[in-house]
Amino acid sequence: MTALCILQRINMKKFVSIILVYSLCTGTDAQPPDKFTEPRIRLTDSVECTSVKDQGGSPTCWAFGTNSLFESDLIKKYGIHLNLSEMFIARYAYIDKAKRFLESGGKTYFEGGGQFHDVIRVIKKYGIVPEEAYYGRPDEKYSHDHSGLDTAMKIFTYGLLKEDKRGLNKDDLRQMNDTLDKYLGKVPVSFVYRKNVYTPLSFAKEVMQFDAGDYMELVSFTDKPLYRQFILADKYNWANDSFWNITLADMQMLVDTALHKGWSVGWEGDVTEPGFNFWAGYALLPDSAYNYDEQRLANYKTEITERDHMLQVAGAGRDEKGKNWYYMKNSWGSSYFSAYKGYLYMEENYFRLKTVIILVNKKALPESLKEKLNNR
Repeated sequence: MTALCILQRINMKKFVSIILVYSLCTGTDAQPPDKFTEPRIRLTDSVECTSVKDQGGSPTCWAFGTNSLFESDLIKKYGIHLNLSEMFIARYAYIDKAKRFLESGGKTYFEGGGQFHDVIRVIKKYGIVPEEAYYGRPDEKYSHDHSGLDTAMKIFTYGLLKEDKRGLNKDDLRQMNDTLDKYLGKVPVSFVYRKNVYTPLSFAKEVMQFDAGDYMELVSFTDKPLYRQFILADKYNWANDSFWNITLADMQMLVDTALHKGWSVGWEGDVTEPGFNFWAGYALLPDSAYNYDEQRLANYKTEITERDHMLQVAGAGRDEKGKNWYYMKNSWGSSYFSAYKGYLYMEENYFRLKTVIILVNKKALPESLKEKLNNR
């Protein structure tokens, strides 16, 4: 998942810091495998995307990645180009996480991270606003920095837990909103978009025409029944959401089919591997005789495979040797030091071994997979 979205972003105004971070991120531990030769990749399928965003010093890749997918869907379905507010999503997800944390007696996840379904739940429950209506940076900082927010929310909520509270009363909720207002700004009750007045809920319904039932999350684990839903036992799944379990072959076919149909895919997985190098623009593993099903499951259970970042799969292609690659949109900005201005290529081995969860619009499903899911 995504919990921490590990890389805290660079403040591009601080040139010395840029050089330092760049040196660290391109050090030996971050290099692609030995004897790596940059391939020439030709995209065979691609999806129109909005501009690359920067999550800055905030653990909100889950909001950026999911919003980016929704933005591409809006282009495909209606020809609408929107920039959706990630901080609106992060704000209300924090409130819901706090409520669940207290209800569980402090046993559920309470950090700034999240997953795809958290975005879907927020939009369904609270609505959504465009970025221009809610930037989430009331002090006009260059980029997002949630160090103060995350600390303040944890202190406040853990304080309520120590008081043995199992929910938020009106005064608790008011204080929590005061904290969120301080760090993210006040949420507009209504706003003007293209000369029309909307509330967050009416914007989601009338402009986005959002339907939470249009989307599904899928995983591939051999220890769970296939083509059925189950609740993933994962600390980041604090709301106990269900996931569809399919074979790895079907997962890759789904991604390939979706891209060919013009739908992008949400990707959640591990970016801590030495072969993941955002700055060079590649994520790859050495060619080997992988037992993908066995290794994926073992790596997930031992947390060798971490769930630390979300990306948007925006295209697919092949190199001159016939190897498959996926074109991924990131949320770490489009700085000069990023080889592909905020995008990267993920090689098939890496995708098959290090993907944990994918999110797709149901219209992207291949017919063969629809049949398997409908028969269960």
